[in-house]
Amino acid sequence: MIIPAQAHVEIDKLYHNRHHIELTIGVRSQGKSEMIRFGPDRAVIEGEPLVYPVGSICKPFTASLLAKYISEGQLDLDAPVSEYIQGLPEQYYPSLRRLATHTSGYTTQPYNLLTMIPFFVKMNQEGGLFHTNPFRGYPDEEGMMKILRETHLKDKTYKFVYSNIGMGILGYIAGQVTGKGFWDAMQEYISDDLKLNSTFLGNVGMKGYDRKENPCSCWQWEKEDVIAPAGALNATIEDLLLFGEMQTDGSRPYLDLCHEIHGEIDEHSYSGLAWRLDKKMPISWHTGSAGAFSAWLGVNRKTGTSVAVGINYGLVNAEEIGFAILRNI
Repeated sequence: MIIPAQAHVEIDKLYHNRHHIELTIGVRSQGKSEMIRFGPDRAVIEGEPLVYPVGSICKPFTASLLAKYISEGQLDLDAPVSEYIQGLPEQYYPSLRRLATHTSGYTTQPYNLLTMIPFFVKMNQEGGLFHTNPFRGYPDEEGMMKILRETHLKDKTYKFVYSNIGMGILGYIAGQVTGKGFWDAMQEYISDDLKLNSTFLGNVGMKGYDRKENPCSCWQWEKEDVIAPAGALNATIEDLLLFGEMQTDGSRPYLDLCHEIHGEIDEHSYSGLAWRLDKKMPISWHTGSAGAFSAWLGVNRKTGTSVAVGINYGLVNAEEIGFAILRNI
């Protein structure tokens, strides 16, 4: 694989003062994938592909499941939440479109002051955010319903605010369509429709590292976790590339809906359904962060080229490495 000079600059930054790196980079174009994996000493490693926790790259998968159900007439993108979740009081609720574009008015995280304190105590006991999944067990379904009942919103498109709870609600609704719940519906979708063999919800045994070079296990998830649709995904880089290819190859026409402009994020990006759409180039992309792991997936909608990056460190420059490759191929 030929790596552009700017990507080498970003890889140099990644390796600075880090001693346990497992970096995998993949490029797929015209039906062929190229992969390269670098170890701790930056030597190229051969062997079985690593399965990375890819965090929020789960969101485009959730949006894809949503788009499939919309194409089948089972969901309406502009219907309110209350159309699909029973037992809510009479008031305004945002549409599925606003949930999928982070313009619903829901906050970034599902915590308030009272629920945040015990979480931070637990997190500090376990070693910090790199070690502890803040969404495991919170909110549960009852907690989600409480948020829906007690968050009073106006009927408007709010300014973009990246919302894990909003995506969790969207996944919950998608799971209600089949009566199987989100977890089983997504697993079935991944295996039967997307036909990805190394992508799944849940937990892996791979070790990541925090800013102090301490080893960390992957975030733990439970089947009932409401926020699972926002970040419980694991995948090989090859599977991410295949998922990227599906976005533009016409094999699943309903995915086109995810890459239409549904709103604006900032001066650099429009909003698709979960995807970010670059304003300067025809690139759809998403970053994933899950504790001590970072990932990135980008797709050039014009050329069909996809690039994916996986790193076993948290909050590092996976996005910069991916963009440096995709923009310079």
